[in-house]
Amino acid sequence: MSKEKKKPKKVPPRDAKPGGVAVTFLCCLLGVPTCAKILPGIVAADVMASLQVGVLLGAAYLVLRPGLKVLTLPIGCLTLGLTNFAIDVGLLYGCAYLIEGFSVESVVSAIGTALLINGISAVAGGFR
Repeated sequence: MSKEKKKPKKVPPRDAKPGGVAVTFLCCLLGVPTCAKILPGIVAADVMASLQVGVLLGAAYLVLRPGLKVLTLPIGCLTLGLTNFAIDVGLLYGCAYLIEGFSVESVVSAIGTALLINGISAVAGGFR
């Protein structure tokens, strides 16, 4: 008689929140048009251009941002995480460069956009 070992069930950690990717993407998708309406330095020719930037920024947040955070980790420790805003501002400028009809006129408005999108994401994601 052989004893078969039962495989333990894979249970997600208690602090794991489902839908984190979707929340981040939707916050970027909806945050960019909102910032284009309320912040003076963010200019969109139409709603479609701001939605395109939102989609591109959401993809950049999910694909590029984690790698950039790892690369800048030593500097991020020295600046107490302020390099994360520099990464977000750089990603926003990159998306604005790629999409025609959308522009960021000043660094202050780009920082405001990054703060607003990160704030919306923190509230919607439950401060993960």
